[in-house]
Amino acid sequence: MPLLSKEAGSLSGLRYLGLDLAKRESQISVLDDAGVEVFTRRFQTTRENILQLASELRPTDTIALEVTTNAISIARLLKSNSKARIILSNPIRTKVIAVAKVKTDKIDARVLAELARANYLPEVWLPDEDTESLRQFFSDRRSLVERRTEMKNTVHSILHRNLIVCEQTDLFGVAGREWLDSLIERSANESLHLHKLDRLRLGSLLREIDRQDLLVADMESIIASYIATRPALRAQLDHLLSVPGVSLIVGAGVLAAIGDVKRFASAKKLSSYFGLVPSTRQSGDLQARHGRITKAGRSEARWLLVEAAEHLRKAPGPLRQLYTRISRKKGRNVAVVAVARKLAELCWHLLTKHQDYIYSPPRLTLEKRARVRFLAKRKLGVKIKSATARTKSQPALYGTGLEGRRVKDKIVSLASAHAEQLYRAIVGDKDLNELEHSPDQDNGPTNFDPTRPRMLEWERILEQVAANLKVEDLSKRRTKKKSSKEEDKD
Repeated sequence: MPLLSKEAGSLSGLRYLGLDLAKRESQISVLDDAGVEVFTRRFQTTRENILQLASELRPTDTIALEVTTNAISIARLLKSNSKARIILSNPIRTKVIAVAKVKTDKIDARVLAELARANYLPEVWLPDEDTESLRQFFSDRRSLVERRTEMKNTVHSILHRNLIVCEQTDLFGVAGREWLDSLIERSANESLHLHKLDRLRLGSLLREIDRQDLLVADMESIIASYIATRPALRAQLDHLLSVPGVSLIVGAGVLAAIGDVKRFASAKKLSSYFGLVPSTRQSGDLQARHGRITKAGRSEARWLLVEAAEHLRKAPGPLRQLYTRISRKKGRNVAVVAVARKLAELCWHLLTKHQDYIYSPPRLTLEKRARVRFLAKRKLGVKIKSATARTKSQPALYGTGLEGRRVKDKIVSLASAHAEQLYRAIVGDKDLNELEHSPDQDNGPTNFDPTRPRMLEWERILEQVAANLKVEDLSKRRTKKKSSKEEDKD
């Protein structure tokens, strides 16, 4: 049985359809090219009816629907079974519907069709299946973490109500848990006594927290195995893991929020998508005013970037100097958000250019990637190979005679510190000659631009730092050998 009427099916021109979705029943409205409503109907929201609607759509049709719980699945069904244009609208920005005084499903469906006809709908990108699955995994993980946090807060509340002061820095660490277990076992006659009912509640909460820890760890293994079995996602995650502070959860969360990075024309547009850019107000001849960040887009991904920026600001490199410079002027919080914005732009460059972070510590990066493969292997029982392609050319430190992870980490740390000094000299408009002739900063050539780093120039810096380190090591060995000979003579 056709879902649309004969009058709606007989229209020869363009058709605009508005679909107001609901859990059980949905409303559809059809407008002709002139904006006249020719058909409206209420129908059951079932898979069969959606497929029937898709079979009646034409390539020239435009159908609009707001994002809701089942909107993405319905839009994917319509897109895969018809050639019509599908528009997913952002309900937060569709103010014509949100602030309407007379609001019914019939009116909402018609307004959607009218806005689609005027090309005035704030369109939302329809994610692919991999991105949508990652988002669902993170939604489940967030629910588990929020539940665990709620129970931990209840534990603090029980201690506070009984006037018991925690003796440990981390209440839920190893020492903290031992203290809580001993507190539960104490009798009522002791000084730090706890009511019998509260002891029972506290024991139940601690067991539930342990269970939630296992569920969160299992969900992280699921996320790791899902990414590890998809080469494209695994390669992208490996690039993001080269950044200090970016873990499996941060990297996968950013990938879930971004989806297809090609839909962002520049790094600034990606940082704007995360809501990490300052708001701007300007009208007429008035001077533009910049305020707080917009906080638009996916809030969870923005929070992950800020958390990663807390670690990235401590790693040697230009971003640490950026944090130092801004924190002196505007405070710590503003500086951390500024680093988070740079991190968002850095993610765009790494994903579009298929490169690792140039200042990445080798040992830490390899350990994070190995951790992802370990979690995937433990979950799937299959060994996962690294997605990082092996370079055919010799590495920068080949032939230097310097071996060991600690030595290589030291080389990268010294070179990153030198790049940090260069960044401060460039941004602060200082004379680079002072840095070049400085006796304590002879770690590499000053023609390296840390604001636009290139891998070839970076490898030259690593080679020069390695050579200097090798000379220092040889001189120390000779001095030590000479002193030992003098001691033997004595």
